[in-house]
Amino acid sequence: MSLRFDPDSHLYRVDGIIVPSVTQVLEDVGIVDYSRLPGSTREMALRRGSAVHAACHYDDEGDLDETQLAEEILPYLRAWRKFRASVCWKWDRIEFRSHNAKYGYCGQLDRAATIPGKSAQVLLDIKTGVAQHWTRYQVAAYAAFFENPRAYLRMAVELHKDETFKVHEYPGRDWAADFAVFSAALVVYREKRRKPI
Repeated sequence: MSLRFDPDSHLYRVDGIIVPSVTQVLEDVGIVDYSRLPGSTREMALRRGSAVHAACHYDDEGDLDETQLAEEILPYLRAWRKFRASVCWKWDRIEFRSHNAKYGYCGQLDRAATIPGKSAQVLLDIKTGVAQHWTRYQVAAYAAFFENPRAYLRMAVELHKDETFKVHEYPGRDWAADFAVFSAALVVYREKRRKPI
């Protein structure tokens, strides 16, 4: 299987065939709704989010050149560092792209981690704004990339421009209910694209 992502079009292709992403599915059916945001505000937030994700990624790998960062990104990076220092994380995967062949969707998980000395396995999504209610469905879909999705504690970490962070936890016991919402969204997404007979 060949999985490719085009960052310009934000499209995933599996063996050359376009496959929807987790966020595309949730947005298409209206669970993720940015319609109240002016286009320029959304574009600015997307650019900032991408820059913060890249800074955190390189920082976690030890390759960050902080002198190359825009000033507005630094507070979010400092918030990430505070979060990272709050627990002795061991990153198993960073910015991990995958494909769920059974359900036919792709996505990018920000972090998969273990906490040394504990049995906890964590799937983590980084937000540079408020973690919306739909984040739990998003991370549930990412959990289904793995063999036993209920085994993971799903988390969202909000990074704030005042250098603070806030954590939201979605326990494994809630995974089935959260994934059911995503699965229903995926059915609607596909139905909207079904060709008439």
